[in-house]
Amino acid sequence: MIPHKLPNYYLCRLLHFSQADCRRCPVRKRCTRSKFARRLTLQPQAKYAVLQQRRQEQETAAFKERYQQRAGIEGTLSQGVRRSGLRQSRYVGLAKTHLQHILTTVALNLLRLDAWLSGVPLAKTRASRFLELKSQVA
Repeated sequence: MIPHKLPNYYLCRLLHFSQADCRRCPVRKRCTRSKFARRLTLQPQAKYAVLQQRRQEQETAAFKERYQQRAGIEGTLSQGVRRSGLRQSRYVGLAKTHLQHILTTVALNLLRLDAWLSGVPLAKTRASRFLELKSQVA
């Protein structure tokens, strides 16, 4: 394990494990998919404590209720970007851009209605490799 110090504005430590150590490790397949070696970023205690506090807040019912609305909006925006090029307006001027947004919204609603009537199931949310490893250990 070789520690590297990042510039001060990052205020964290980046750890690189040697390739030789990683190659010999019996749990390498469960730890990393990297062709090379594992890397870890360690944050200062204060920053880590705040991060853990926020993660605990995310487990509360009140947070989940608030987040449901955002999750729906994020999904809609993502679909708009992927299907309709929503990040960039095709027109110049506020009125034409507004019209493009309205037509894009109508098109997305029609696509969703068609998928719902056709019985197309909603996509599953992917889990990160770390969460998969965490569930194997637990």
